[in-house]
Amino acid sequence: MSTTASLTTKERLLESGAKLFAEKGFAGVSIRRICADAGTSPNMVHHFFGSKQGLLDAIAEQLSVSIFAIPIRLFQTMPASKADFASRMQMLLETTLEAYIENRALLLVVVREEVDTQGVLDYSKAFTEFLERAKRDGFVREQLDSEMATGAIIDRILNQVSFAPQVRRVYGVDIISDADYRQRWCELNLDLFLNGMAAQ
Repeated sequence: MSTTASLTTKERLLESGAKLFAEKGFAGVSIRRICADAGTSPNMVHHFFGSKQGLLDAIAEQLSVSIFAIPIRLFQTMPASKADFASRMQMLLETTLEAYIENRALLLVVVREEVDTQGVLDYSKAFTEFLERAKRDGFVREQLDSEMATGAIIDRILNQVSFAPQVRRVYGVDIISDADYRQRWCELNLDLFLNGMAAQ
């Protein structure tokens, strides 16, 4: 998210809350501090969200809408061929990674505060069902544990974005700002998920 003069008070509170919760944790930030950062009076969190917890819940809901809307749409129709399945998986990796990066502050809040969101549950369920249907159509191995595969893919993307600063320090690459690296990362992960590492 980016702060602009055109944001409403509610949007500024969501943005400030996400930023400050990500930096200091839920317990480490007061309502007064959030409102000061948002440039509004201290009673506005109560007006819009009822409480600091209500603000956190709204941030988690915003994450669900921001991150999972496009990938969930990609699950709704089945691919027509194995090549189409591979293409769909690539789009899923790319769109989810881009959405995680764009909403990194929200993502860090949800992970740090261990907030369960309906969006994550819906996404995981839709992804697992997509893989199950792909199994029935012969696009993936029958032995694949679709639920575990879904978790592994989601974890892989989440960890890459969550630990971006450490990856930058250790490996000298920045997945947040380097589009070429993101493309290579998606291609490698797609290859690993679809083909594995062992020689055929």
